[in-house]
Amino acid sequence: MLHRYLILGLLMDGPMSGYDIKKQVHSALGIITNASYGTLYPTLHKLLAQDAVHMREVAQTGRPSKKVYEITDQGQREFLDWLKRPAAADQVRREFLLKLYLARNLSVEDLLALVAARREELEVARKSLVNERDGTATLQEAWVVDYALAVCQAEADWLRQVETHIVQRKMLKSADSVD
Repeated sequence: MLHRYLILGLLMDGPMSGYDIKKQVHSALGIITNASYGTLYPTLHKLLAQDAVHMREVAQTGRPSKKVYEITDQGQREFLDWLKRPAAADQVRREFLLKLYLARNLSVEDLLALVAARREELEVARKSLVNERDGTATLQEAWVVDYALAVCQAEADWLRQVETHIVQRKMLKSADSVD
């Protein structure tokens, strides 16, 4: 399901061929996903069938024509709607990172809300882990819980830095528009 929104989000920036999409995924998003052509092309075909994207063929000299995909108004609405929804529980970190990468399509307020929602999710997870830590029976179980707590804390710290950066950029843009 994430590949659907990955493709829609990349197409929000402009038309791309399947090769261009794969190249962008590999260079910029390799840490989040490893989408192969075997995943991307079937997803593109589904998006085409559902009118979320359309395709046009571009003639090339001495080569087969290139298929270029472009997001439709329906695809844009679906993508923006997805960006604003909380991440699915089983894909939270990957989906959140993907949303953050594609968040240039959100207003500053919606972006801050997305980051705040993730921080709240982490706080709930942290409280659950603290309770679990108290009930660990073995040293190895405690290590695993301690690791998960450290990951939650590190991500929460990083999210605070992201929020600070967003607010600072918003203030800079506001100051520039006043001048």
